[in-house]
Amino acid sequence: MIIRILRLGALTLHVLFGLMMLALLFPPLAEPRRAALRVGWSVWLVRLLGIRLQLMGAAPVLRGMLFAANHVSWLDPFLLMARHPAHFVAKAEIRSWPVLGWLAAQSGTVFIQRQRSRDTGRVMRTLVDLLQCGRDVGMFPEATTSDGTTLFPFKPSLLQAAADSGAPLCPVGIRYVNPDGSRNLETLFIGETGLLHSLWAVCGARGIVAELHYCPLIESAGRSRRELAQRAETAIASALCLSVQRMPPEIPGGRPAAGR
Repeated sequence: MIIRILRLGALTLHVLFGLMMLALLFPPLAEPRRAALRVGWSVWLVRLLGIRLQLMGAAPVLRGMLFAANHVSWLDPFLLMARHPAHFVAKAEIRSWPVLGWLAAQSGTVFIQRQRSRDTGRVMRTLVDLLQCGRDVGMFPEATTSDGTTLFPFKPSLLQAAADSGAPLCPVGIRYVNPDGSRNLETLFIGETGLLHSLWAVCGARGIVAELHYCPLIESAGRSRRELAQRAETAIASALCLSVQRMPPEIPGGRPAAGR
């Protein structure tokens, strides 16, 4: 209980510092300095929660990369941002989260209204612009969280940004384990689990190890978004030893086949 309370207190101060940083420091800064602050803030968030970050494979050092990862927890984007100053795609509902929603918006998160098909085009144009400017972009093509034992089908639509910009695609497998190597359950953010409930569980956990499995880069030039999605799915499933479901084939014009 003492560790949980100490972590919650430290996290509260860290969030307050983030709010001050975004309100006072961000506006006059150029993007390289903003990127450094995003990375530093995320590094400390992970440390304050007692999470040990473990890297598997070769992490890319070049900028202008599209990272596609499986989705397990609300912690996922912060793990990647602790290594790469990426702009993440997130569902629009997160914008309404108290405090954290404002933090996400001000730090460069790109929000998407998935129930509105027209919003996909707007978001994709934003991602292409970011990638062509040499900035990293991160997304979770499953579009939902899993319990970490399977991989949901990757939705290919936003991966078109990689094809249109020519940016390399870097699949990243994310897994949370305990010190003995067993699957960690406190980090799961599925079903009806609320953010506060999940945060309470994470703050009380000990020895969480967050693994980032970097898969070989996928060249996007000349590949369809469907092919990029399948290659990323396969790479992450192989790295994490997971089964993967498949999206139905697309018909000409890029639309899913009938039945979906």
